[in-house]
Amino acid sequence: MENSLLVVQSSSSLLTFPTEILHRILDQLNIQDILFSFRYVCTRFYSITKIYNRLTIEISDHQNETPAYRLYRMISPENVTSLILRKIYGNTKSNNIEWFFSFVNIYQFTRLCYVYLESMDENGFRMIIRHLTTLSTFRSLKIFDRRILKNDTIILLSMVIALPSLRKLDLDISSRILDQISWPNDGKFRELKLKKCSYKQWCHIFYHSPNLRIISTEDIDMSNINKTIPSIIIYQQLISLTLNDILFSIDQLEILLTSHPSLVYFNLTAKNISSFQSLRCFSQWEYFIREKLPQLKNFHFKISTQMSYYQDLRGIQSIIAAFRTSFWLEHKRWYVIFQYVINDEGSRLILYSSIDGHVDFGQNFQKGFISYFTSTTKNDDKPNIQNMWNALFNLTDVKQAISFRHFKIPKHYLFDNIIRLGLDIDWYEDWQRSGSFELLSKLISFSQLKEVWFLLSCKQTLQASKINTILEKAPNVHTFGIKNNGSLRGNIDKECAAISSQIEHLIIHSLDTDAMKLILERVEHLAKITFICNWSSSTTWIKMITWLREKEKKFSVTSDHRSLQVWLKENIGKSSEDENMNRID
Repeated sequence: MENSLLVVQSSSSLLTFPTEILHRILDQLNIQDILFSFRYVCTRFYSITKIYNRLTIEISDHQNETPAYRLYRMISPENVTSLILRKIYGNTKSNNIEWFFSFVNIYQFTRLCYVYLESMDENGFRMIIRHLTTLSTFRSLKIFDRRILKNDTIILLSMVIALPSLRKLDLDISSRILDQISWPNDGKFRELKLKKCSYKQWCHIFYHSPNLRIISTEDIDMSNINKTIPSIIIYQQLISLTLNDILFSIDQLEILLTSHPSLVYFNLTAKNISSFQSLRCFSQWEYFIREKLPQLKNFHFKISTQMSYYQDLRGIQSIIAAFRTSFWLEHKRWYVIFQYVINDEGSRLILYSSIDGHVDFGQNFQKGFISYFTSTTKNDDKPNIQNMWNALFNLTDVKQAISFRHFKIPKHYLFDNIIRLGLDIDWYEDWQRSGSFELLSKLISFSQLKEVWFLLSCKQTLQASKINTILEKAPNVHTFGIKNNGSLRGNIDKECAAISSQIEHLIIHSLDTDAMKLILERVEHLAKITFICNWSSSTTWIKMITWLREKEKKFSVTSDHRSLQVWLKENIGKSSEDENMNRID
């Protein structure tokens, strides 16, 4: 009865919403939900649907004809602002797009703002493009088509690009078509996304596009850069650049960036820089950025290179040191995470930009059976600072790699000062009998460890005995973390209560409110417990905070609302709520 009352109250309140608010709700729904569900809730919703003028129509060969026919009968073309048409190459059995337009004239769609055309036949493509040249409201065009188009089709496409209203252009087309487009002398579009282009095409587009502010691409052919461009030309209009998975050298990248001194935002992904020396050049970018990119405020990157096993490890230290200057740490506040990863393909060094330098084992790092991490942080400006390393191992995969001769245990530790260990555990094994501890002791020094994490698969149960076995080998570990892909199984409260008194701080991911309460009621020997969730909002911890206040327990919440820390020992002084506390995971 209570649930029914809530539904009635929710429906009633929704009915009182202003029309514009309901339109914003409809903006989040697809056209089928709007026309076939929302429309029939009540007479008011029916009327609102009829006047709603921001419809998006999507038609593809994956659909059967029935939805397309129902759409044709129910829509008013003048209420459609977005049109998405997807055709499958080589599909001769169905043509829903052609079938749809046999009932509806494209020229009835007078308010189109956005169109996406994927693999259209040329006649249909030309029909749509010709109509777009007549629209004064059209703002955004996206095309996926690798074919060679006829000259008259390219002329029409050039006319659309020249529209004064056009603001955004997304082209995944052949380089030949890109060459044949007649770019307007005063292009008005502000944002451009290209799948690929040559450096010559890049410069040609910028020469004709004084309003182009944002550009992204996955592939720029820089191979003939010295032959193509006699001197570097400056284009001041660009403020945001995204380069995805580039394959050219750091020297060529510097030539490209020198043309755009007004950059404010720069996103760089380079998964396979040609050599370690190129990565070293990248680490020396302090001078380059100061001189060539003086306005750069946001720099996000992921850049990596293949390495020979155990070689260039001293060089890694010099690269890390290059990012510990006042320019990176204080002036720009750009921090870097370094990952040395070993997998079946060899070893690789990867540099990630970071907002704070915090290494979270749950982050989307490069996969491998062994990974070492270190980072720069805001506290790294101290003299003679040493690199403190994190290590993440999947011992089962390490042993398998050894047996297949994909990995050989080094004679010496690859990195000293490993203070944080993560074990990626697919299933539990008897570590005492399997030789896992002996293997671990050849990879890291237990005596240096201060923090240990278990990364459990979703099928695992937490076993305190396994945790305590490791703690016996690592006497300086006082912080233990548990991360699980799903909900922790078993008697989580009892297992946490059985964890060695050596642990002072317990950190747990992926827990519901009831489980958190049980743990806090059962675990009394710890100094503090931190609970972490992967999603966050200002209401994330409301139920727990209410319960903690009732129990008169001290706690704090991080400013990003991801973590709740509870103090269990009375002799630890801490304010009840510190909303500005730094991240603690």
